Amino acid sequence: MTESFNDSLPKVDLDPKVIQQFKQAVDRNDPEAVRQIFQTHPSLVSRIDEPSFAFDTPAIVIASYRGNRQMVDVLLQFGADINAKSSWWAGGFGVLHHDHHNLSRYLIERGARVDPHAAAALGMLDVLQKMVEEDPEVVNQRGPDGQVPLHYAASSDVIDFLLDHGADIDKRDIDHYSTPAQYAVNKPDKCRHLIQRGAQTDIFMAVQLGDLELVRRILNENPNALQAQVGKGEFTSGESNGGHIYEYMISAGARPFFLAAHLGHEAITELMLPYSSVEQRLLLACMRADTETVYNMLKEHRNIIQSLDSEYQSMIANAAWDHRIEAVRLMLDVGFQPDARRNEHSMTALHHAAIRGDNEIVQLLLERGASIDIRNEYGGTPLNSCMWGSMHNQDPHRDYAAVAESLIAAGVRLPEKATGSELVKSVLMRHGVPA
Repeated sequence: MTESFNDSLPKVDLDPKVIQQFKQAVDRNDPEAVRQIFQTHPSLVSRIDEPSFAFDTPAIVIASYRGNRQMVDVLLQFGADINAKSSWWAGGFGVLHHDHHNLSRYLIERGARVDPHAAAALGMLDVLQKMVEEDPEVVNQRGPDGQVPLHYAASSDVIDFLLDHGADIDKRDIDHYSTPAQYAVNKPDKCRHLIQRGAQTDIFMAVQLGDLELVRRILNENPNALQAQVGKGEFTSGESNGGHIYEYMISAGARPFFLAAHLGHEAITELMLPYSSVEQRLLLACMRADTETVYNMLKEHRNIIQSLDSEYQSMIANAAWDHRIEAVRLMLDVGFQPDARRNEHSMTALHHAAIRGDNEIVQLLLERGASIDIRNEYGGTPLNSCMWGSMHNQDPHRDYAAVAESLIAAGVRLPEKATGSELVKSVLMRHGVPA
């Protein structure tokens, strides 16, 4: 390993405010601000490769992950190590371990070293072949998050090469304890190719792919597969607390029956009905806003709403997230608790509607007594969720300013500082919140 410019520099004690300014400029994705900070504080270069960002990551890796070539260039200008990696416990990430392949090729020109994972992702089959010739164990080498090259392989020829040279098709990574096929669940071509080559399948994979026959086969072999849930049983991350990859690719807490309905796979949903419980069929009818079916089921099962566990009660939050106002209305009408929390981050329906900027659902929930001061696991009220959503969710078809107005009119506690989109900030400032 060659020594980088900063390896020879002593670590200088700097004003913590300077380091914080650097971190904030990187987080804002502002390369000019980063340049100015280095020009004003030249000694900061001794700290440029420190893993100061999320997941123990140095700035150069953050910049490459975001695909920001300008930021990359500024950092390299001031001596950042192009081969620095995060010090993440399960396996570090480098500048080539992302989906910005044009940037990756530029980084390689600038001196970034290609490892088996990057070669697999970039389709550099000749490079991969040479690596395997030199060391056959490379095909199962651990890398970022403890993934192997097959997790990164982007093309069928790379997949076939790795498998033909001894790659374990169902090798699980360390952080999320998930297979290459599970990682590829939102990349249908790759996922199907791995299945054709013999990869282990599961009910979520079959549903996500919309593969009716695979769902049929799985249910015939194991009727209880319909009771699976992301975050429980085999769909956890084992000894790690990273969470199964489906929590990120599909949804935390997802169930096959509702996933099929959500994706609009009607044939799969109908196939699953005979395997589903009364509670699941009721919830499906609620999510479809099928009033007649819901009330007919309530006549037959009078206390079913009261008997629903907290997880099923929280389906009202899912409906709010999906902008299903008639489903939310029906669920409130039949006795669902408006403040039922989703296990994922303890969000209520009002939190979800606020994040999504859905003022119609916000107003409906407020009319039905939803709590305006209830806090999620981050300590945020629905108004905080609105502020966050206006910046990070940014649904252009919704009205975050109207949501903020509705919550303030309902008496929500105002934040100490106005944040969010410019429109949301203007609402808050009009109500006396300082900028």
